[in-house]
Amino acid sequence: MRSNLVDLIVLLARHVRMGENLADIKDDSLKKYDKSEISAAYSWILQQYPTIKKKDIPNPEAYHRVLHFAERLLISPEAYGYLLELVNIGLIDSKALEGIIERVMFHSSDRIGIDKIKRIVATTLFELDANTRNQSTFLRGNESVN
Repeated sequence: MRSNLVDLIVLLARHVRMGENLADIKDDSLKKYDKSEISAAYSWILQQYPTIKKKDIPNPEAYHRVLHFAERLLISPEAYGYLLELVNIGLIDSKALEGIIERVMFHSSDRIGIDKIKRIVATTLFELDANTRNQSTFLRGNESVN
């Protein structure tokens, strides 16, 4: 469920990054998510994403993090591309990216693909979220807004 939620957050962040208003997003791809996932994703975006100013999001051409040989052995190009996209749309910063790469390097001996990296990102996003606030109205995914 968390990786579905991250996929939805990424989808919404892409729209916001392109200058769209959250209220105006009427994407057909939202239909594959249930109401609680949509509520949780909107809640996360409303609480976390507005604090990111466009100037704080690195220009895709300006951010270069090259994986060294051992990292390339464990992280697939698709997984790494996904991580770079998350940095470029402002969902994670370079510090979180380094933390994810370190987590992979220390806790895995198998090659990490896109599905595994999404689970790691979900854990990282929600850990960061839990560490940055004491009390929240963030919906957990099994709740909805009435």
